[in-house]
Amino acid sequence: MAKTPYKLSRELYGHTGDVRGLAVGVDGSIVSVSRDKTAILWKFQDGQFTGNSVVMKGHNNFVSSVCILSSTAQYPNGLIITGSNDSNICMYNPGDVEPVQKFKAHENTVCALKSSSGNSFLSSSWDITAKLWNSSNVAKPEHTYIGHTAAVWCVADLPNGSIVTGSADKNVIVYLRNGEILHKLEGHTDCVRDIAIVKDNEFLTCANDAVIKHWNAFTGDCLGNYYGHSNYIYSVSAFLDGHLVASSGEDKTVKVWRDGKVDQTIELPARSVWCVRLLPNQDIVCGASDNLVRIFTADPERYADSETMQKFEETVANSMKIVEEELGLKNVQEPSALHQPGKKDGETKLVREGTTVKAYNWSQSEMKWIFIGDVVGGNPANSSKTLHNGIEYDYVFSVDIQDGVPPLKLPYNKGQDPWVAAQKFIDDNQLSQMFLEQVANFIIKNSTPAPVVNNSSQFYDPFTGGSRYIPSSSERVTAQPAPTSSDLVSNSSVNTVTYIPMTNYLRLEQASLDSILGKLKEFNAKPEVQCLAEDKLESIVKLATNAHQEALMSGAISYLMSLLNWPDEFVFPALDIARLAVLQKSINEQFCTDEFLSLIGRYLQKQSTNQMLTFRILANMFCHETGERLALRCKDDVLNAILAFSSPGNKNLQVAVSTYVLNLAVALNKTSDSATARRLFDATSHLLGTFDQPEAIFRLLVGLGTLLTAYRELVKYAQTSSSLLNQLKVNPSSSDATQLKIAAVSKKLIDLIY
Repeated sequence: MAKTPYKLSRELYGHTGDVRGLAVGVDGSIVSVSRDKTAILWKFQDGQFTGNSVVMKGHNNFVSSVCILSSTAQYPNGLIITGSNDSNICMYNPGDVEPVQKFKAHENTVCALKSSSGNSFLSSSWDITAKLWNSSNVAKPEHTYIGHTAAVWCVADLPNGSIVTGSADKNVIVYLRNGEILHKLEGHTDCVRDIAIVKDNEFLTCANDAVIKHWNAFTGDCLGNYYGHSNYIYSVSAFLDGHLVASSGEDKTVKVWRDGKVDQTIELPARSVWCVRLLPNQDIVCGASDNLVRIFTADPERYADSETMQKFEETVANSMKIVEEELGLKNVQEPSALHQPGKKDGETKLVREGTTVKAYNWSQSEMKWIFIGDVVGGNPANSSKTLHNGIEYDYVFSVDIQDGVPPLKLPYNKGQDPWVAAQKFIDDNQLSQMFLEQVANFIIKNSTPAPVVNNSSQFYDPFTGGSRYIPSSSERVTAQPAPTSSDLVSNSSVNTVTYIPMTNYLRLEQASLDSILGKLKEFNAKPEVQCLAEDKLESIVKLATNAHQEALMSGAISYLMSLLNWPDEFVFPALDIARLAVLQKSINEQFCTDEFLSLIGRYLQKQSTNQMLTFRILANMFCHETGERLALRCKDDVLNAILAFSSPGNKNLQVAVSTYVLNLAVALNKTSDSATARRLFDATSHLLGTFDQPEAIFRLLVGLGTLLTAYRELVKYAQTSSSLLNQLKVNPSSSDATQLKIAAVSKKLIDLIY
């Protein structure tokens, strides 16, 4: 009787990111883990999936690995264990959403988990180690397995008690359980990605060299090679007799092997098939880069219905067209095209074979088409295949730090915090902290599509990555121009920069003019205010746009001055327009007068929205010469107000005040006003002991560093300030981007002071 082929049985929807790992329970239930930071338990009962699923949370980065433990005395229902790029392992009771236990297992990504004997399990990591854990006591591992020189991608516990690991160093190591190395097996020519047990002493490994190898753990011999994939093999699964094997990889397929030979190729509509596992009923489950978990079966009774099957097959066919578009390929032909002779020696022909495109050259001497390789690649922004030191990344940039020195490699994954990646790059390569800002900005600029922005937005904020201030939300800041940094050149090199000292003024930028105009019209109808004609209100708003010259001609400045006399409860939209208007040079020259200063000065002392907007105005005034002179004239009054701060206020107020402090420090660096510099130093120290918002603290520290670089006499004064030294947080308490920036600036300040 002929074998029935594997066909689609079911597609499981739930993840919103690549499905990177799978584990199968003894009852056939499945756990999948994803780059969406979750794991999902797909329940299986009475021979079929129930349709119920449980989404497990607890990680704060990609979930990369999973295993299932059988019942133990402490956990009678067993355990689901997940590992993540956050370096943590989470342990869940099956059916629970939150972990019963979470602990840091490694210093880097936990890239593999496998169950072991009893209540133990194994983990491996990018930190080049594997560890054996007891689920009842995870205070420290029972054993740590060392010997690799690159990331340990996979681990397994053989029935004979040996531990096996595979690594990006291309080697496989067989250990005795106590950690002693029994064999170091060489044979793969690229990163080893997964291990499958086939007998007590035998196992399979798969690698990026597109080969599956069969090993004897006792003798260390290679018993055979499985050839069939045309690209990286990411995952392999087998039953203990080794008769049935499944594998998956970057060639967009799942291969079914029987007795070491490819029995069937299942094509999928996904760029990468990251993981595959055999179910107890011999069905095959796989997870892929299109966020889906799919189950294939050789039992016709479990085949998907005809409509689902047809849709899947159409998706597979269409996926090839999409790949061709991404690769920019033209004139891809069907295999029958190889029956036609070439027109000249060396002519190239691209042929579609399943879900891959193969390249052939015509040999005039042999009068036939010679296969030269698979066409691989595609849009770099979408590619999942870039490796660095055996670890896969969405991007690996070449960074030129110094002329005559080979470029350094900067790896980065989409979704990772750019500042965290930049800090790790600096630490790994022992670079100066002054590179941090430029490296982070480089990642931000080169790892994301160009944002769609308002035409009036032309500046980039090196502190937050934002381009605009959005009203009634967290404030964003822009610099004029991108401070102290030259743009990245086309060859992706990074220039030596630092944000201390700051040499350009920060601008608190554009808001929603429509909402401001709406608020002006609303308040203009109040009996308590001196109302203006609606067209005059519109001309006032134009002061903050490219049409500001037209507004000037219509007398809009005098209209705005009249609005600034509105009662305190109604004046804030007028202050907001003033904050934007002073960014225009021609308006700044006419508007920044003693009269204007007296109108806004009344809001300096009392915490309120008006006070916050006043500090925004004062910060923006520095951006042009007239406003700069006025801001310096009134600095004593403003510093008095700052020294009177007794409570931190909200985030918007803190960021506005700290931006003013930073801009005043930049202005003072153009002068030799030592007395004011010392007062600003005292005011900054006072705010550092009062404020609690990280972004505001960061700006204060940058301002302080800017001040110390110009007024070296302040250094001895700083050495005596214990309150200041307590604020310098060199070691961040988390991997939060802003905390890392604070740590970087703190290190720079300590260098300046000592």
